Amino acid sequence: MGLLAPWFLAGLGLLGLPLYLHLLKRHKSTPQHFSSLMFFERSTSASVRQRQLDYLLLLALRLALLALIVFAFTRPFVTSTAAGPGGDRLLLFAIDESASMAFGDRLPRAKQDARAVLSQVRGNTRAQVIAFSSSARLLNEPTADPAILQAALDSIAPTGARSSLGDLAGALRNLARASAAPVEVHLFSDLQRSSMPPGFAELRLEPGTQLVLHRSADKDEPNWTVESVSAPGRLVDPKSARVEATLAGHNTPESTRFVELRVNGRTVARQSAVIPASGRAVVAFTGLDAPFGFSRCEVAFAEPDSLPADDRSFFSVQRADPERILFLHGPRSAASAVFVRAALETAAPGLFTLDVLPAASAASLNLDKYAAAVLSDPGPLPASLDTALQRHVEQGRGLLLAVGPATTAAGKAPVAGLSIRGSQYEARAADRFSSLGEADLAHPAIARTDRWDGVRFFQLFDLEPGSATVVARATTGAPLLLEWRKGAGRALLLASTLDNDANDFPLHPAFVPFIDQSLRWLSGLEERAARLTVGAALDLKSDASSAASVEVLDPDGDRALSLADSARQSTLALDRPGFWEVRRPGGRQELVAVNIDRRESDLTLMPLDSAELWQGAPLDRATPAPSATAAAEPRRRQLWPWILAFALLAGLGEAFVASQHFSREAL
Repeated sequence: MGLLAPWFLAGLGLLGLPLYLHLLKRHKSTPQHFSSLMFFERSTSASVRQRQLDYLLLLALRLALLALIVFAFTRPFVTSTAAGPGGDRLLLFAIDESASMAFGDRLPRAKQDARAVLSQVRGNTRAQVIAFSSSARLLNEPTADPAILQAALDSIAPTGARSSLGDLAGALRNLARASAAPVEVHLFSDLQRSSMPPGFAELRLEPGTQLVLHRSADKDEPNWTVESVSAPGRLVDPKSARVEATLAGHNTPESTRFVELRVNGRTVARQSAVIPASGRAVVAFTGLDAPFGFSRCEVAFAEPDSLPADDRSFFSVQRADPERILFLHGPRSAASAVFVRAALETAAPGLFTLDVLPAASAASLNLDKYAAAVLSDPGPLPASLDTALQRHVEQGRGLLLAVGPATTAAGKAPVAGLSIRGSQYEARAADRFSSLGEADLAHPAIARTDRWDGVRFFQLFDLEPGSATVVARATTGAPLLLEWRKGAGRALLLASTLDNDANDFPLHPAFVPFIDQSLRWLSGLEERAARLTVGAALDLKSDASSAASVEVLDPDGDRALSLADSARQSTLALDRPGFWEVRRPGGRQELVAVNIDRRESDLTLMPLDSAELWQGAPLDRATPAPSATAAAEPRRRQLWPWILAFALLAGLGEAFVASQHFSREAL
C-alpha cells in the first residue's frame, strides 16, 4: 500500500478540535426573575474544565469523519500483481483474416505462430480466439481446452474484407472492460499500413491490457491489381459499349501485363498494358458482346500473381429492350411530348421508348407492357382508364402527372384524386414569376438538376397535398412537386405543365435530368449500387418493397437469408466476393458484383516505430511466450473513492447522533 500525497497527513492534527470541544464544560443556569437586585452581592463566576469525556459515540464519529477526509486527500492505493502461471488471466488470440492474408503463406504462418504460443500456455489459463478483418468476431467462449482453441484456429480462412486495426482495438477495449481478469492479447497479422486508423489514438487499449504483436510478413511485397472498372450497367448498343479498367502496381517495377475481358466465363477481348513502377495504367475495351438478361463480367490479368483475389474486378451488365413509357396528353398539351422525347433521347438514348397517345383514346389500352406512364394535362380521364392506372401504380409501376388548365377544370388530379383549387397566374410581360424554393435536394427528381436554376413558373396550379408528400415548393410557398404512393408504386405530380406555356422549364438544361431521373426512378431503373466491396451492406428494403420479402442468392447460388430473415432484415452484409443475385417483389432482379477492398492490395507494412509504440516494447520477430510463463505485471488500484464513501456515512451518522443528544437536553 502507498500514498500519492502523504503530506496531507499533517491534517490529522485537526483531530484535537473535537477532543477540546468535548472536554469543555459549559454551566447553564435557569434565569430567575427579581424585582430588584439591590440586596444581591456581586461575585465572580468560575468556569472549570470537565476532566471526563462525554458523548463518546458522537466524539468517535467526529474523529472518524475528520480522519477519513484527511486520509482520502493522501490518495492511498494498493498494488496487486497480475496473474502468473496458472493464475486468472484471459489470453486473446486475434488472427487477421483479411484479403491480404491470402498472399503467399501469411495466414498459415500466422496460424503456426498462434499454435506455438498456445503450446506454451500452462495451468488453467483461459483463452479465446478472435478472427478479425473489418470487424471482429469471437470464435469460442473463454476456455482452457486446447482442442477447442485448435479447432477455432483451423476454422479461419481469408475473406475479401479489409483489415481494420482501429475496429479491432475497439473490440479489445470492450472485452477488457467485460473481463474481471487481466487481459493479454496476441495479435497475428501482416500489419498493413492501410489497416491503421487515421488517428493513432484509436489504437488505444484499456489500462492493464498487454499487447504482443506477431508479424506474419517481413517486408513490403510487390503486387499488381485491377483497381477499378468503368462499364455501363445497362446495355443499349453492345457494339458501342465501352469498358475501361484501371490497373495499379504497389511496390512494383515497370512491367507489361496482359488483361482480359470476360463475359460469363468466356474471354471476349485481350489487351496488353504497360504499368509504370508503382503506378497506374488504363486499358479500354470497345464493344461488349453480352446476351440478353444479366451477364457476369470481369476484367482480369491473364496470369495471376501471389494475391489472386485482386487480379480481377467483377461487374454486371444487363442487356434488355428499351423500357416502354406511355405518354397521354390532353387536347391542348400534345406539344409537350416533343420536349419529353427530346430530353430522353439526350440523356439516355435507347433506354426508353415513348408511346404518345391522346388520353381520350386510351380507355381500353393494355398497360402491362409499360414501365411507367406520363400524363400531360390530360383533363378528366375515362373511369376505366383511371381505375386501370391506379391498379398499374399499385402493382409497382410509376406515374408522372403534369397539371394544367384541362386537369384543373375537372377539379381533381386523375389517379391520385388530389383536389385542385385553382391556379396562380403571373403575367410574363410584368416579369413576375415563381421559381423553386424549399425542396428535398436528395430526391431523384431534383438531385442532379442544379436546383432547377433559372426556371420560371408563370402559372402554378393549386394542388391540395392531402395524402401526398411535398417534395418541393415554389418561392411563393405553394406546392410545386408532390410524391404520392399507392401499394408498391409511386407517382410524381408537377403543379405546372410540361410545355413552355405555363413555364419555361423545357427550355432550361435542368429539364433533361428532371425527366430522365424521374422516369428512371418511377420505372424502377434508379441507379442502385451494382458494384460493392466485401463487408458492405446491401439494402433489402427499397421504398417500393418495404413490407415485402427479398430473396438473395450468394455467389454459390445458395440462399443467403431464410424466409423469415428476408422479410425482417433491412440490410445484408456481403461477406465474400462474387456475384450476388437479388430478386425483389414485382419480378425485379438485380445482379450485384462484390469485389475485395482495393486497400488490401497495397502490401506496404505498418512502420516499425508505430508497431513498437502500439505494443509498448521493441517488436521482437521471434515468438514471445505468453505471460502465463512470464513475469507478473503490477497493477495499481486507487482507494480514495471508497474512503470518501465511508466519510459520507460517518458524516450522516454524526448528524443523526448529535440531533438525538440535543433533543434529550432540551427535555
